[in-house]
Amino acid sequence: MTLYLIALFLMAAALVFGLGMSWDNGDDRMKQLRERLQLVEQAERRQSRASLALIRDDLLSEIPALNKWLSKVGRGDQLKNWLGQAGIRTLPGKFVLTCVASGLGCGMAAILFFPWYGFLAALPGSLLPVGWASHRRTKRLALFQQQFPEAIELLVRASRAGHPPSSALELIANEMPEPIAGEFRQVFDQQRFGLPLRDCLLNLAERIPLVDVQFFSIAVIIQRESGGNLAEILDKLSSLIRERVKIMREVKTHTAQGRMTMWVLMALAPIMLVAMLVLSHDFVMPMFSDPLGREMLAAGVVLQIIGLYLLGKVIDIKV
Repeated sequence: MTLYLIALFLMAAALVFGLGMSWDNGDDRMKQLRERLQLVEQAERRQSRASLALIRDDLLSEIPALNKWLSKVGRGDQLKNWLGQAGIRTLPGKFVLTCVASGLGCGMAAILFFPWYGFLAALPGSLLPVGWASHRRTKRLALFQQQFPEAIELLVRASRAGHPPSSALELIANEMPEPIAGEFRQVFDQQRFGLPLRDCLLNLAERIPLVDVQFFSIAVIIQRESGGNLAEILDKLSSLIRERVKIMREVKTHTAQGRMTMWVLMALAPIMLVAMLVLSHDFVMPMFSDPLGREMLAAGVVLQIIGLYLLGKVIDIKV
């Protein structure tokens, strides 16, 4: 009993500490400074030049030990970019602490019912913030792809009206909704800080991992270096992107039955378990009290996760 109390105390302390660190957003001015320095650093990593050598803040966490660990692991920058794609403006260290706090919270809740097996709930519990961020990232990228043809058409109209590229980028940042306005605002800020348009567009392609954005960046870069009618090129590119979006919607319609089958199969086992607990409680309880029953439950959860992954791969059709 003493071990349970000590474990619960440590988990509660870590949970409060992690939530407190995640709640603190820090200084907004320092955040803006880090973001602007990072914009220049992206071009510096791609091509080392003396004119772009700036002293920048590589802070990944406000906790020195965690910042050192993230820098040593080498995944801090990737996690920062991934969070930026999801529209989550927080340091990677705070997100890691949020995952730890979520896992500890789920473990504390499960240990009250299953003393020796409750700690197993900490692993899936720690993945809850990752799933939430992944869902936000998917929705944000899908919304960006939906708005992208309209932004290109706005750029075409501005180019035909005689506006320079910098003015056209500012027009997209001011007239278009989020998230595309924020991304093009960063492109405009980079150009205003003195970066070449080539580096600004390559940074945009790195931040937004979509094929359409890569097409756009390469087309504009080639036009700037070799010449040509920019308005005509972007007009054809906009038509191409709209056709791709149309095909993707048709594919999504044809795979709707497969997605519905996947979620029905995934929900069938938990629904049946809850129904059996309500209708025949004594018949199902040995599944939780007997060691063999708990092992069968754990194996069932693992197989459910594997099945969800495989079914997701089946219906994931690349266009």
